[in-house]
Amino acid sequence: MYDDEEIYEEGFEHEIDGLSFEDILEIKEEYRKRRLLESLIGPIASTLFHLALIIILAFVITDKYSKQPPEIEVKMEEVQEVQIEEPPPVEEPEPIVEPEESVTNPTLTTIAIENVETNDTALDDVSDEEPSTEDDSTVDAVSDIVVSPSAFASPNVFGGRSAAGRAGAVSKFGGTKAGQASLLKALWWLAKVQNPDGSWGSKSKPGLTGLALLTFLAHGETHLSKDFGKTVKSAIQWLVNDKITKGSSHGGYDHAIKTYALSEAYAMTGVDAIAPQMNKCIEFLIDAQQEGGSYDYHYKKGDSRQDLSLAGWHYQAMKAAYGAGCEVEALPKAIQKSIACLKAMGGSSVSFTYESKQNNFESAPRKRQISMRAVGSLCLQLFGEGNCPEIRDDIKMIATEDIKRLDWKNPPEFSLYGWYYATQVMFQSGGKNWAPWNRKFQPMLTKNQNTEGYWEYPDLHAGVAKHLGGAIGERVYGTTLAALMLTVYYRYLPSSKSVNILTKKDKQKKKQVREEIELDLLD
Repeated sequence: MYDDEEIYEEGFEHEIDGLSFEDILEIKEEYRKRRLLESLIGPIASTLFHLALIIILAFVITDKYSKQPPEIEVKMEEVQEVQIEEPPPVEEPEPIVEPEESVTNPTLTTIAIENVETNDTALDDVSDEEPSTEDDSTVDAVSDIVVSPSAFASPNVFGGRSAAGRAGAVSKFGGTKAGQASLLKALWWLAKVQNPDGSWGSKSKPGLTGLALLTFLAHGETHLSKDFGKTVKSAIQWLVNDKITKGSSHGGYDHAIKTYALSEAYAMTGVDAIAPQMNKCIEFLIDAQQEGGSYDYHYKKGDSRQDLSLAGWHYQAMKAAYGAGCEVEALPKAIQKSIACLKAMGGSSVSFTYESKQNNFESAPRKRQISMRAVGSLCLQLFGEGNCPEIRDDIKMIATEDIKRLDWKNPPEFSLYGWYYATQVMFQSGGKNWAPWNRKFQPMLTKNQNTEGYWEYPDLHAGVAKHLGGAIGERVYGTTLAALMLTVYYRYLPSSKSVNILTKKDKQKKKQVREEIELDLLD
């Protein structure tokens, strides 16, 4: 086909196939219109269809959401009031009376020790064979126990009481696994018979509680311990809250032992709440001391008798408070008076006696001589006077003669009490004095321990049960003394270091920085 311009340019003005040029143009125009219409019909139809569909959908949707919800017909009906009958009165139940917690003798039952772990894992490497050395050198002070900071406290006083320290000391100084297993049995028994309020026994409770606490502390147990932490904490709480009375039961023993235990507890834990009570106890103890340095029942002064047995516990309390960093100003002077008194009692021609008149030791009866020479010797050793001539012969007598009376079946008077002191004297003197004593006392205790874990006091004529409120008091007393003997390897490491009396300047030294352990003991 040609375009119109081509036709005109060619000059085609003639007819084609009988059609004029005008006819051809008309036909062509008609054809173009038809083609245009055909090309528009499809899109227009599609557009109209979709437009109609959109309109229909719009009507449907609008109609759906424009419909109003049907009206809700509410009918009001009159409801008759129902009368509810009153329930019959309920009888008041009888009040339940809670039994009072007993603080007297607990029932002694079998503790099933065989189900209690009595092996100290810290002692796995300890051999029961005889130690290879008999020297009196000390073990290194390895301690994970917080010791109260003080510029004058001996750094190795409690060094052996950590797990590592116990293992090293037991191995070095001849302790055995059997002996330490007996000790653990005793600790479990003591924990079992503790009164609900934290004390022990029914009579002389401050003294018995102090001895029990000393036993746990000697094994390195504190209020943070896994097995005995609750036991130790409640015992400390009870002693902190116990009132100080001049007429304490048993003539003054209770106060001395309580002061002793509080001082060690403060030294071992660093708990600040203990310090005020410790200081008050020390001040009371110092005020009650006789001018000559000794003590008498109920703290009588003047020209009265001197009781070395009673004084011995007071001297141990002074030493413990001193080691704990007690800053009571009169304490150094009281220690000096105590040392002078002990040296005056000692010596080969006099030796130590149970009782005497002040400054008149020569005429004193030699009553309870065996136990008293051990008391005097140990106290001087604790005060750093272990090499003084006044106790040289007494130490020799303990090592050569008193060891023969180390017999549970045939004991001397006040046997266990004396053995408690003598065992420490022999350990502190060391060398050849210690080895034979250690070989004899340790198996004696393990063989005579009750299967429940306690020890009966071997001297039936000592009247211990009468003074301490019956069997339970006697057993707590005997058990603590025996158990403390078994801690001798690490309780106080051997030392001949002299006690340096503090000056006022010394007391003003800045204390070491430490992390305080918070423990509310005054609840």
